[in-house]
Amino acid sequence: MFYKTTSANFSKFGNVSSAYKKLDELEVHEYTVSEDTVYTMASYNNPVYIEPMEGMAMLRISENPNEESVYSFALHRSVCIYPNIYFSLVPMTGYIVYNLYNVKHSKRCVMKLEEPVRYNHITPMIRIEEILAYYYVVKWPHYHFGGEVHNFYELTYVDNGSLATTVNNKTYHINAQECMVYGRGEFHDQSVISDKSCSYLTIIFRANGIPSDRILGKIFKCSRQMISDIEIFVKASDNETSFKNDAMIATLQSLIVALVSSEEEETEPKSLSPISQHFEDHLISEIVDYINAHLYETLPIDQICDKFSISRSTLQNLFKDNLQIPPKEYINEAKLSRSRTLIRNGDRTISEIASMLGFNSIHYFSRKFTHRYGITPSEFSRGIYDSVEPAKKKKKKK
Repeated sequence: MFYKTTSANFSKFGNVSSAYKKLDELEVHEYTVSEDTVYTMASYNNPVYIEPMEGMAMLRISENPNEESVYSFALHRSVCIYPNIYFSLVPMTGYIVYNLYNVKHSKRCVMKLEEPVRYNHITPMIRIEEILAYYYVVKWPHYHFGGEVHNFYELTYVDNGSLATTVNNKTYHINAQECMVYGRGEFHDQSVISDKSCSYLTIIFRANGIPSDRILGKIFKCSRQMISDIEIFVKASDNETSFKNDAMIATLQSLIVALVSSEEEETEPKSLSPISQHFEDHLISEIVDYINAHLYETLPIDQICDKFSISRSTLQNLFKDNLQIPPKEYINEAKLSRSRTLIRNGDRTISEIASMLGFNSIHYFSRKFTHRYGITPSEFSRGIYDSVEPAKKKKKKK
């Protein structure tokens, strides 16, 4: 997710400000930027103000870009940047225009980056161009389709039963809740070799950007999300709405992206029957509610297991399959999230909040908070409640 300059994470670098409109001693320079790669970053020995004029800009900022992380913030309002903070702007659109206000005769320091930082525009790698045909069929035992070859992609998802298919002289078996994608120019046949019928969905489509080595010649066990996409596709195909085609293409694209990305995921959530899934959904909901109700306790894993009469391994698998996160990590995330709410309320000290949430010490809590959000609890608190202009504060200290 993008951070905005109004987020608490930005408070260590500057803040949203339009003070330049009231200060006479500032000079203004207008800049137009079309390069989306940052090679250098600059800092000033006095506060500077940036006023966006045209386009959408990403602000790259760091205290020391060659030794520390370079942070990114979407620039949507005028901001003040503190002295000796390095920054640069890149366009998220084709170009940007912005005004920079600084004190006359300010010293400007430019640092060349050891590794250039490029803005990666959010564009699709995979694009479904057209769905040529789709059909859901039920084939009786010992059915055989002699095969075909065409210049399109074809996806087959088996709903029930088992389907044997030969692709380029190699035989595969597609079982229930599994799918396979045939590539352009790949000869393939299909057969029902069991004594039971087989029902399956076939979608023939044109697409660009599909990495063949990651999707062809493989059987995919469909996750619940993939099956949900297939169900949405079928439902959309039956609806005579204005955006029926858009819904079908968008859902198919989501499914193909999930298949291509599945190798990058350490684990795939297991596929369950509707009854089993209903049971797991109900159980995980109860456990999450219990955790949220006991965040002000140490809340050991064994306590949760005893409460719901399940083993540690069952609890681990339940969280991994449904929330893709271990239970202990989920508890820590929930505690840290609650701590931000308590800090916002402003009626307790950070030490009190750390103690309330069961952290061993304020130092341990501060480390966890900083690691998670990139800002200390104190900095987060100041970013919310400090209404004094940062540039003026720094001047007073001088």
